[in-house]
Amino acid sequence: MTLNLRPATISDAPVAAALLAETNGEFGVAVLGLGRPELQFFALKQWFSDSGNRFSYQCTTIADKDEAVAGLLLAIKGSDLAVLELGCAKRIFTIYGFLGAFKMIWLNKALAGNKEAEIDEYLIAHLAVDEHFRRQGIAQTLLEKAATDARASGLSRLVLEVEIGNQNAIALYQKAGFEIVNTVYFNDQSARFKSPGFYKMLKTL
Repeated sequence: MTLNLRPATISDAPVAAALLAETNGEFGVAVLGLGRPELQFFALKQWFSDSGNRFSYQCTTIADKDEAVAGLLLAIKGSDLAVLELGCAKRIFTIYGFLGAFKMIWLNKALAGNKEAEIDEYLIAHLAVDEHFRRQGIAQTLLEKAATDARASGLSRLVLEVEIGNQNAIALYQKAGFEIVNTVYFNDQSARFKSPGFYKMLKTL
C-alpha cells in the first residue's frame, strides 16, 4: 500500500510516545525517565498531547502504511527551539512531581551548554520507523519531507544529533548526504546518561 504522510494528532500519542522513546534509547530512560522506561513513556505521551513544546504533535509528521503508524518525523525550526523547550516546563511538575522535577532540572544542567540548532537551521529532533516497516524506504521519505519543510521555511541547513555508536543511523544519514560536523563526549557523565555522547550531523540543501 501507498505510504501516507499526514500531520500528527493528539490521538497518535500512545504510538508516537513509544516511537519517540525508541529514538532516545537508554539516554532517554536516564534523562526523561530518570531511570524508569515507564516514566519516559508517560512524559512523552503527556508532552506529545500538549501544544507549544518540543515533543508536541504540532511538530510531528506521521507516516501511515497498511492502516498503521509506520513512522514519524519530529522536526523544529532552530528559531523556535528555545520557546518550545520552555514549553516542556509547563508540565514538568505534573509529570515528575516536586522531587522528580528538581532531579530533572539538576540532571539537565549538564546538557545546558549544547546547542542543538542555530536559528538558521532546521532540526530533525526525532525520526523513527516501526520495526515492522523498516527497510521500506520510509526513513528516506521522512528525511525528504524534512528537507521540503526546511526549504518552505526559508532554511537551507538540516541538522540532527545521533548517538556515538549508532552505526545504522549514522550510515542512514550519511547516505542521505549528512556529514558529521561536531562531536560531544559525555566523558565522566557517560554513566549517568547511559551514553558516550553524540555526533551533530548537517546537510546543506
